[in-house]
Amino acid sequence: MAKKRKKRKSLILTAAACLVLLLLLAAAAYELLLPAGPVFSERENRMLAERPAFSWKAFFDGSFADGLEKYLADRFPGRMGFIDFTRQLRQVGSLATWEDYARVAKSDVADMVVREDLAEELPMVTPRPTRPPAPTVMSVPTLTSAPDPLDIPTSTDNPAPTPVPTPTPRPTKAPANANDFPEELRVELIDGTEKRRSYAYMRYVVQRQCSLFDAYASLLPEDGIFALTIVPNASRANVLLTLHDPKGMVSEVEPFIHAMTADNVAAFSTADILSAPMTAGEYVYFRSDMHWTPYGAYLVVSRMLAEAGEMLPPYDAFPKTHEYPFLGTLYRDSLNKQMEANPDTLDILTPLHPVRVRRYTTPKKYNEVPFIEENASPRDRYTVYLGGSKGNWTVVERTDVSEEEIQKTCLVISDSYGLCTMPFFAQAYDRAILYDSRYYEKYAMGAVSDLIESWGVQDIYMILGDYHLSDETFCMLCSRQY
Repeated sequence: MAKKRKKRKSLILTAAACLVLLLLLAAAAYELLLPAGPVFSERENRMLAERPAFSWKAFFDGSFADGLEKYLADRFPGRMGFIDFTRQLRQVGSLATWEDYARVAKSDVADMVVREDLAEELPMVTPRPTRPPAPTVMSVPTLTSAPDPLDIPTSTDNPAPTPVPTPTPRPTKAPANANDFPEELRVELIDGTEKRRSYAYMRYVVQRQCSLFDAYASLLPEDGIFALTIVPNASRANVLLTLHDPKGMVSEVEPFIHAMTADNVAAFSTADILSAPMTAGEYVYFRSDMHWTPYGAYLVVSRMLAEAGEMLPPYDAFPKTHEYPFLGTLYRDSLNKQMEANPDTLDILTPLHPVRVRRYTTPKKYNEVPFIEENASPRDRYTVYLGGSKGNWTVVERTDVSEEEIQKTCLVISDSYGLCTMPFFAQAYDRAILYDSRYYEKYAMGAVSDLIESWGVQDIYMILGDYHLSDETFCMLCSRQY
């Protein structure tokens, strides 16, 4: 009797396992066998990966396997439920609770304004000399004999060419030892005389990324710079405003990066730069969205551009529209009533001169897209710039100068935090290129290093949300696509 019961139990478990396996196989077959065209995820504000076309070349060079992996990762059954579950886990472990957000939304400090005296406090910069166009190579006739010195013309009709200015070498950084920095690089909130740990990175993780920063910086001309900043998300930064005596934020991350990288790599601490504006009540972070405001981005980017010798006009000089009420990603994921009762205002900026935007799918194939995507989802309107974080290679180019007159080109390596900075880079450069490694397809576009050379990129700016150093995915993709 016991044997029959045991055998029956074994059969039931085997049948259940086979059923689960069959369901998974059926789901996989459904995704693989049915046509899979482009699918846009409203929740994630991006296009999901498409099923790769099979070819023997793609199979042997590995691009088919990479594409299939991305496709299955984006399309597996129950994916959004899994994402919601992991998001809830992250929220449970976050220092910022929904009650914190509510206190920020209700606080007097949250009634933020844009400063009117900003122009007087912008860093003074010395503009970099304009790079001269490449000289035209003239053919020289072959001489059958040495010319007679008396036959050499002495007229001043053809004066000697103007010498090309030699760029001033960048200051050499002092040698640094990683062991001089703590094992845990912290970002801290200052409450009166006390420091509170907000979040941190292990030193070895950041040090690993420094080699990536150096690699990209090595592609630049002698006077080019690689400037980067790590942006604390609003859910961490706004906790500062809930402290008893908020004094600001300090970060050990950027000083470490600055010390451990090449001379033409400059690291700017968003936490440090935005501390004083935050405690003064300036509107540099949204309350209902994870991002910084365009004004907060302006304060940081103006410092980064100053390092390259570029000066931005005052913030209020940029054409803009104000959208109210604005409820962003934090509200979208929580439906918090306090946020709903205290919505944000969203500034949407455009450059001062006319531009065109081209989104490339291959090095030679592109679609023109508007600088501002008016049809963006109401809760993701922070991402209205350039149609959002998608596309392989998005080029913003001035239309009031010809292709031959374009002399200044920069590359912006960024996630969604960099979208609202594009009006500023498009103002400072004749051509600004946006590259988001999460949506880049190397098999379609080729190596980023080759594109940097072919487009004549002179400066590179990296702007990342704070989580991209800890999970390392973004930087890993940058390294793979390099």
